[in-house]
Amino acid sequence: MRKHLILFALLLALCAGGCALNSRSDRAWISKEKYEQAVGVYNKTGSLALLEKGLSESPVWTRAEINQAIYRLRKDYHLE
Repeated sequence: MRKHLILFALLLALCAGGCALNSRSDRAWISKEKYEQAVGVYNKTGSLALLEKGLSESPVWTRAEINQAIYRLRKDYHLE
């Protein structure tokens, strides 16, 4: 019984640690529509800095969503 409690406590600690690490993430899933909106802004401006500035001024976008959009643009367009 004691071994089961120790195992359970260890698993609980691992799960809690994983949740804590995930909550500090600066990325968030964004919908296809939001990503396409970010692509449109990037195509018009040609600049990730201007894209970031424009999206950060919008109350619809969170910091994590902006980071994810920029991450995906860098990956898709082979930037930096």
